[in-house]
Amino acid sequence: MMHGFYARLRDNRGDDSLMQDCIENVVNRLEASTTSADQPGMLLGKIQSGKTRGFLGVITRAFDRGFDIALVFTKGTKTLARQTVRRISFDFKTFIDDEEISVYDIMEMPERLTRSELRRKIVIVAKKESNNLTRVLELMGATYPELAERRVLLVDDEADMASVRFVRKKGSTEYTQGSIAQQMDDLRKLIPGLAFLQVTATPYALYLQPEQYSTQNNKFVVLPKRPAFTVLLPIHSGYVGGDDYFGEHGRDDPRNYLFVPVPQSELDALRTADGRAIREDRIWSSGNINILRQAVMTFLLAVVVRRWQQQQQELRPGKFAMIMHNDTQRAAHQWQWDTVERLRNAFEHAAANNDIQLKELFEIAFADLTNSVIAHGGRLPIKEDAYEAIKEMILDGELNVQRVNSDVQLAPLLDPDTAELRLRAQANIFIGGSILDRGITVPSLVAFYYGRNPKRMQADTVLQHSRMYGNRDRQDVAVTRFYTSETVYKRLGQIHKLEDTLREAFESGANEGGVVFLENDTKNGIVPCAPSKIATSDVVTVGSNDFYLPTGFDTLPGKTAKTAIQQLTASLDRHSNGNPDLVDISLDEAISLIELSMQTMKIGRGASFQWDAMTSLLKYYCAANESDVVQLLVEKGRKLDRESSGEKSGLSVLGTKTRAIFQVAGRKKPALVMLEQEGSKSLNWAADNPFWWPVLATPSGAEPCVFAHAAPSSR
Repeated sequence: MMHGFYARLRDNRGDDSLMQDCIENVVNRLEASTTSADQPGMLLGKIQSGKTRGFLGVITRAFDRGFDIALVFTKGTKTLARQTVRRISFDFKTFIDDEEISVYDIMEMPERLTRSELRRKIVIVAKKESNNLTRVLELMGATYPELAERRVLLVDDEADMASVRFVRKKGSTEYTQGSIAQQMDDLRKLIPGLAFLQVTATPYALYLQPEQYSTQNNKFVVLPKRPAFTVLLPIHSGYVGGDDYFGEHGRDDPRNYLFVPVPQSELDALRTADGRAIREDRIWSSGNINILRQAVMTFLLAVVVRRWQQQQQELRPGKFAMIMHNDTQRAAHQWQWDTVERLRNAFEHAAANNDIQLKELFEIAFADLTNSVIAHGGRLPIKEDAYEAIKEMILDGELNVQRVNSDVQLAPLLDPDTAELRLRAQANIFIGGSILDRGITVPSLVAFYYGRNPKRMQADTVLQHSRMYGNRDRQDVAVTRFYTSETVYKRLGQIHKLEDTLREAFESGANEGGVVFLENDTKNGIVPCAPSKIATSDVVTVGSNDFYLPTGFDTLPGKTAKTAIQQLTASLDRHSNGNPDLVDISLDEAISLIELSMQTMKIGRGASFQWDAMTSLLKYYCAANESDVVQLLVEKGRKLDRESSGEKSGLSVLGTKTRAIFQVAGRKKPALVMLEQEGSKSLNWAADNPFWWPVLATPSGAEPCVFAHAAPSSR
C-alpha cells in the first residue's frame, strides 16, 4: 500500500516529531479557513532555519488532504525562482518520477499541458514580479480556468517582501496598493478554494496590518494581509543564530570570541574609493584596514584549522567562505574588492619571500583562534605546520575574492545542485550588498565583515543580512569571527532581542489574543519595517509606565449592561477597602473584569481603542514577567463628564494622586485600575447609571511595544 505524499517525504527526510506536528498544525488550520477572503496563516521561522523544508512538508500534507495545486511565490529574482524549482524538484523527485506531481517555473511552462498532466498534483513557482504574476493569472483565469475551480494552496515565501506595500497617490491623501500585492489579491479573488500561507522570519510588517482595510476608497479592494494564525517552525539542533552571537557567554565558551570590534573609521574608509585613506604602498601598515587585514589572515587560518581537523577525523577537507557586506553601492563593492585583492597580492608576495609581516599577522590570528578552539574542546595543528599550510594555500591560488552584486550574473556563482553560493577554492571571500540577503545561502561561512549602519535600522531588513545564521557545524563556530562596530553590534543585539521577544510571546500564548505586539526600540534607531508597508495601518505605541483605556465611548442602556455593572460592583467591592492600595488578582479575573466592562460601553466610531488589545496587553506583560498576577486598584466616587473626557489620556483620567501610585520604579506587574463613575445624564452619559471605567497601567521599565488596530482609520 502506497503511503501519502507527506509520509513518504517525511521518511525520506527523517522529519522529527516536532516538524511533523508543525506541518500537521499548519494544514489543519489552513483547512479551517479556506476561502480567498480570509486572512492568511503564518509559518514563522528564524533566519535560515529550514523554512523551505517546512513549507514543502505543508504542500505534500495539503496534497494528502485534497489540495491539487500549490503556487509558490519567491523573492523577485530569476536566480531564486530557479533555486526554488531545483529544491522542490530535488525533494519531490520520487513523486515526479512516478508522475504523481509536476513542478513548473511559470516562465518556462510547456506550451500545452496534457490531460494526464492536468490530472496530477501541480506545483508552480513564480517570482514576485509583474510579468510572472501576470502569467499565473492568465494560466488560472484564461488558459486553464478549470484549475481555478480546484483546491489551491498559495505559499508566499518571504511574505513581508513585495507582498505588502502602499503608495500615496501624487497630490492626494489616498493610498494605492503596490502592483505585486494587487496582483496577489487579484489571484485570491479569482480562486474560490484558495488557502493562503505566508512564510517568513521577519513578519513585522504583516502583524502591523489591520484585520480589514478601509472600504472608503471604492476604486479597489485590498484583501487582508494580517495573519489569522501563526505556527512556529521548530528550531533544529544544528541551528546557529542570535543566541550564539548575542548571548552572554563566558571565556570557556567558544561563542565568547565570535565578535571582533571594528573602528567606525575603518568601515567608513571602505565605503568610498580614496587612495589617501588606503594607500596601495601602505597595504601592510595602513591603520584604516587594521581589522580587515587581520580578518583575512584569521579567515585563512580558520580554513587551515578546519581542513586539518577534518583530515584528522578522516573526513573530506571542505571549502570555506567569508562575507564582506559593508555597503549597498556597487562602487563601494568595487573599492572593497580592489582593497582585498591588494591584500591577497601582498600576502602572495610575502608568502613567496618569507616576509616577516605575514608571520606577524599569523601569530595574532593563531593566538586568537587557539582561545576559541580550546574552549570548544578541539585541537589545532602545530603552529609551524599551520603557517606553512597558509603559505601553501596562498601560493596555490586557493584564496578567491568574488564580487556578488547586480553587476555580476548570480547564476554562474551558484552550485547547480544545491543553489548555494559555489565555493570554488579552499578559501572564498564574497563581497556584496543587498543581494547577499534573503534566499542566498552561503555554506561553511566562518567570517562575516559587516558595516551597514543606517540612521534608522529596519529590523526586518537587517535580520535578513544575517547570513551567518543557519545550520552550522559547531566545530566551524569555534573558528568563526563576526567583524562589525560596537554600535552596530549593540543594535543587532537589540534586533535579536525583538525577534526573541516576539517568538516567546507566541510560545507563551501572549500573542494569541487577536493582537500581536512587537517591541519597539526607537531610542536606538530601530523600527520594525519600512513605513510604506504600514502606511494604511493605525499603529499604536505603548511604553513603560503608560496607560491604555477606552476613550470616545458612551454607556450602554439595557438589561445586559445593568447586569454586567452589578457583577462588576460585586466583584470589585471584595477588593475595595476604601484605601488606594494595589492588590494582586489573577490574570483570568482581570480579563473577566474587562470583558464585563465591554458589555457596558459603546466605543465611538474612529476611536483609537480595542478591547482585544487591552486583554492581550495584560497577557503580554504577564508572560514577560513570567507570572499570571495582575495588580488591581479600585476607586469610587468619580464624576467625569462625557463631553469633556472623550479625548482625555490615561494620565488625566487617573489624576495626579492616583497616577503617582504607578510611577514607582521597579514595578514589574501590569495593573488594572477600575474607576467607578457616576454616569448620570446630567454628566451627558446615555445610560444614566453608574459604570466602571477600566484603565490598564503598563509595568515600569517595560520595553515599548507597537501594534496595529484591527480596523484602519477613515484615511
